[in-house]
Amino acid sequence: MDIEKAYFSLPEVLERWSIPEDDLVYLAENDQLRLSIRVFDLPLEIGGYEEDSDGARFRVPEERRYFSGLLDLHACDVFHLFRSGEVRLSEFRSGPSGYACLQDEYAPLYVVIGDLLLRRSERDLYEIKSGFYAGSGSCEDRSFIASRDYKDVRCNGHQFQLGPIQAEVVRALHAAAQSGQPWQSGKQILAAARSKSLKMADVFKSKKNWRELIHSDGRGSYRLRVD
Repeated sequence: MDIEKAYFSLPEVLERWSIPEDDLVYLAENDQLRLSIRVFDLPLEIGGYEEDSDGARFRVPEERRYFSGLLDLHACDVFHLFRSGEVRLSEFRSGPSGYACLQDEYAPLYVVIGDLLLRRSERDLYEIKSGFYAGSGSCEDRSFIASRDYKDVRCNGHQFQLGPIQAEVVRALHAAAQSGQPWQSGKQILAAARSKSLKMADVFKSKKNWRELIHSDGRGSYRLRVD
């Protein structure tokens, strides 16, 4: 039985990519790949950043709660971890640009190299950008993979780099497919994406093979070309 994992250990990633550990460390240290750790009931302050009139960033707390799940490490912390074998951390990444930090009264978290993990979404995003393809015989293959902003997409072996409106269209069609209603009105999808054109062919005319990504029923409805 194959398990649909949300994250992987570093040995699993190294085996899949057939690269030495030094190469993976290089990607993480240079912020080309985010590594994570798994935590349980950790008391965190979670928030984002804003800038003052001088352009200096400051934290904007949004909530304080006990958190269980994956936390992403900063590239500089990955660097120190692989140099010394251990680090004590109080601050982590949260989402694309936010932060998560231990509440003031709690001691830093002790982290060793064996704690490091790679999210499935992070692995898939790197594979899209690098052009990696596991091969048709791999149990890990999936017909559709997208980055968080849907601007980088792989569909049935075809890679696409999309503009903002194109990405919003694909995002909406992907959500529809996941909800069990893959066929959607093209005009409604384009209007929701704030497209000036209500013709799918016009919106995707910059992508010659866009029909490998989006399928039309010939009557104004569209879906992603995924099973």
